[in-house]
Amino acid sequence: MSLRLAENIGTATREARTQAGLCRQQVAEAIGLSLPAYERLERGRLLPGVTTLCRLAQALNTSVDVLVGRWPLLPVRAP
Repeated sequence: MSLRLAENIGTATREARTQAGLCRQQVAEAIGLSLPAYERLERGRLLPGVTTLCRLAQALNTSVDVLVGRWPLLPVRAP
C-alpha cells in the first residue's frame, strides 16, 4: 500500500466531508463501507479501490483528482 497516497486521500476525504456538512456514518453508508472501515480510510490507514474512490467522490460532490491530491479542494463560498 502506498502510505502517502492513503494519507492524502484520508485528509482530502475528511476535509471534503466536513465542507459538505456530513458525518462519517452518512458517508460510510453512501459508499457502502462499514463505519470502522471508513474511519480507517479517513485516518489514511485504508487505501480505497477504484470503485470505492469513485463512490466517495460522488458522495462528497467532488472529484477523484481532489481526493488523490492532484487538485486542491476549493473552499465553499457563501452566496
